Amino acid sequence: MSIRRLVPAVAVALGFAGAAKAQVPIRTSVAFFSETYNFDAGLPYKRVNEYSVPIGITVPFGRYGDLTLSTGYAHIVLRSADRALFQDQRLSGVVDTELRASWNAIPGRLVTFVTAALPTGIETVEGEELQILGALASDVIGFTAPTVGSGGSIGAGFGGAVPLTASWSVGVGGTFRKPLSYVPVLGNPRELQPGAEFRARVGVEGPLARKTYVRVAAVFAHRARDALADTTVNGVGNRIIGYVSLSQGIGNASLILYGYDVFRGSPQIEQTAFGAAVLQRGNLIGGGARVDIPVTPRLTVVPRGEFRLATEGRPASQFKLLKVGQSLRGGVAARYQVTRQFAVVLQGSGTTGFVVQDFEHIDFRGVRGSVHAEWRP
Repeated sequence: MSIRRLVPAVAVALGFAGAAKAQVPIRTSVAFFSETYNFDAGLPYKRVNEYSVPIGITVPFGRYGDLTLSTGYAHIVLRSADRALFQDQRLSGVVDTELRASWNAIPGRLVTFVTAALPTGIETVEGEELQILGALASDVIGFTAPTVGSGGSIGAGFGGAVPLTASWSVGVGGTFRKPLSYVPVLGNPRELQPGAEFRARVGVEGPLARKTYVRVAAVFAHRARDALADTTVNGVGNRIIGYVSLSQGIGNASLILYGYDVFRGSPQIEQTAFGAAVLQRGNLIGGGARVDIPVTPRLTVVPRGEFRLATEGRPASQFKLLKVGQSLRGGVAARYQVTRQFAVVLQGSGTTGFVVQDFEHIDFRGVRGSVHAEWRP
């Protein structure tokens, strides 16, 4: 799908939302992201550009639940560091379309939902395009669109909350997802069947003081063995994820501090849009801060920053995790409420850091900009 075909689709979505506001309060969001990262010598590529257009539409059904559709478009350009090895690569197309239908089983207490990912993205790529998808998989950078397609999936889950005290609550949730098989590489007929995944979540939240609010959450994820053709390739290691955030009111402004840790317990095969990628036992730790500053009743300015550190196990390191990259991103966003229903958000940020390749630190730097439009009747 080209930009020429996507732009009318976005316009139709926005027009449909506007026309339907007197009947069903459809919520629509459309954004455009542009990001560029330059790498020092030591990698097969020297620059990665990604342009993405995420689209989201939510149709509420009163107190019963809602239906959410999300999709988008991505265009990636990878500049070769040595054209004797491979030429510059480009990849464009619609990403997978995700559907989620939720039902308020107990309003305000328990939500159940079913999900489906339709394989509208690029699930099969040419061998030369593996360099592109490998670059997008970096947790240190965190691309807006880290994958562009798969074989799709189906799933279901629930989320609920109950009060602990008059002001504190505990939440629990669980999801199950069954990916569908697909052929990841053009010219290779072997079909990939990713394993089913289960996730369990628990969290607590509540005030510490009149203007201080805290959230703590933990997630345990497990995925079954994957199969390539008729061969079981590996068991996917468990993931344990921790998250904490603290919100502090300061006059009319609000300071939010947060941190997270994603631990991958054992070597595994990670399924991506281009097939199976071997991931060692590893850990991603990050933290950041943002300040929401109301400038006028309609304008809010949000400076923010985030640090990421990735470590990974190696066969020679046994249980020790070695640093494989880190990044520091800083930027600012401005949200303007044009009308009661319509808002526009402008964002800009810069990133610097390094990745490790063959035990060598390779510096990178980059910028990201975006414009985001929201319609909420």
